Amino acid sequence: MDILQTIFGGGIASVVWFIVGSILYTNPFVAKIYKSAEGSPGLKKWQSIPKYIGLQYIGILAQCMLWAFVFALVRPVLPDEVLMKILVFGLILVVVKIFPRFFDMWIQSTYPNKLLAVEFVNGTIGSFVIGMVFALVI
Repeated sequence: MDILQTIFGGGIASVVWFIVGSILYTNPFVAKIYKSAEGSPGLKKWQSIPKYIGLQYIGILAQCMLWAFVFALVRPVLPDEVLMKILVFGLILVVVKIFPRFFDMWIQSTYPNKLLAVEFVNGTIGSFVIGMVFALVI
């Protein structure tokens, strides 16, 4: 495992996911869904948008670094073809990260169902984006 390449891949993935996630969450369709749920007790209100965005990126960076090392460890058993590598690792992320979080929030919180659906869809897209960056960079 090339540690510097893995760290580089994790950093690149965090920036790419931050940009893609920003597009997914701020498009008019999704923004309207979030706007309609503003009064929900399941949503935290942030006084400082820069602080919120900074914390979002720190969380994304931490996850991408962790998943970069997981990718580097499992890469030898992933398919050789890049597209298949992206699909397999993206599905791994969905199964171990996105679905359990979605299911847990659905059964244990008051988070609005429409927002849960957005989180599931966008998280799934993000998983494949991260898989793509790792397959191309690491």
